Amino acid sequence: MPSRASALCHETPVSVSDLLGRVSTELNDIAAQVERLHPLVSAQSGQLAANDPHYAQALQSFDHIEQKLRCLAGYLDGLGAASTPSWQLDPHAALAAITLSDLASRLAGQNSSSLSAAPSGDFELF
Repeated sequence: MPSRASALCHETPVSVSDLLGRVSTELNDIAAQVERLHPLVSAQSGQLAANDPHYAQALQSFDHIEQKLRCLAGYLDGLGAASTPSWQLDPHAALAAITLSDLASRLAGQNSSSLSAAPSGDFELF
């Protein structure tokens, strides 16, 4: 039975530029998700931030996380653009470490819209 990584990755080897671009895209998507949470977090911040310096620091940290994600995405994108097209890697072993199937599929270069997903409106509490 083939491993999940080999089932995901049909292209071997893959250019470093493509791999870095995929990771960059994922980091930018995560940064956008964090940014969309700002109103939710800051809605409670008025009085709490004024009275609790730890809360204010947590809000600043939340914003800093988004900024770092965007910076890392840009950095990886820049490295990918600067890499030589002949630089290639076999991503099988690295993909085996990715436990989120949608993320692994996108990193493997598969279109996430073709994947089976939960019906709209369903969610899972952890």
